[in-house]
Amino acid sequence: MSWPLPPTTRRLVGWLFLIAGFLLLLGVGLRLGVVYYEYQQLGEGALNSTRLILSLMMLVAAMLMLRYGWRERRGNDTVD
Repeated sequence: MSWPLPPTTRRLVGWLFLIAGFLLLLGVGLRLGVVYYEYQQLGEGALNSTRLILSLMMLVAAMLMLRYGWRERRGNDTVD
């Protein structure tokens, strides 16, 4: 694949990253909602640090996907 991508391909890649980032953000939000509900019902024993760390890592990944998709969609330079 040649660099830089043609404008049509860049817009398509941007849309795909925006959709994937939004869906991942939605999934992480629902997952954190379940963790909060378990915490309310069972107390501190329900918290698992590994699950919380993975959720936060996925949250960061979702935000980066949204950022990259937005910049790709707008045609800005995405190479930092």
